[in-house]
Amino acid sequence: MPAALFISLELLFLAIAQAVGGPAWTGLGVIACIALAFAGMQPGRLAVLYPGLAWLAASRLTGNRELFFPYAMVLATAVAVLLPRHRFHTAAIGGGVLVAAFLAIRIHQGAGGRVLAVESAVAVAILGIALATRSWTGEGVLARAWIPFAASLLAFACLAL
Repeated sequence: MPAALFISLELLFLAIAQAVGGPAWTGLGVIACIALAFAGMQPGRLAVLYPGLAWLAASRLTGNRELFFPYAMVLATAVAVLLPRHRFHTAAIGGGVLVAAFLAIRIHQGAGGRVLAVESAVAVAILGIALATRSWTGEGVLARAWIPFAASLLAFACLAL
């Protein structure tokens, strides 16, 4: 039953991302969902991605496309902190793949060199902080769920750079 719930939550998340945000938002969601599926189809892990939809809604309501960055950081840090603790390299690679996908999308969107440099530096720093922070928490999803939310707020604050 947990696998069916996981798949249902995954499809709902991706359907919302596609309907409201489009392919870029959905593409990052697909990568995050696949990474979390490999960690075990636990619905609680997937639920940690859902706060990212608040950034999608805010982007749609305000027309602020920059809110794609906090959304991306929710997903990247969720993967990084929710993969098993004893698999640090896997968690770092998983989060890094999402950051790389985000940057590839930004290049495709025509972001300039300075913008990409700032986004790259901030994304790598936030991912590093998230990876370091995961060792300070317990093993459970609830013990780590706050990290992606905090990472997205930090990413939002860094948009002023």
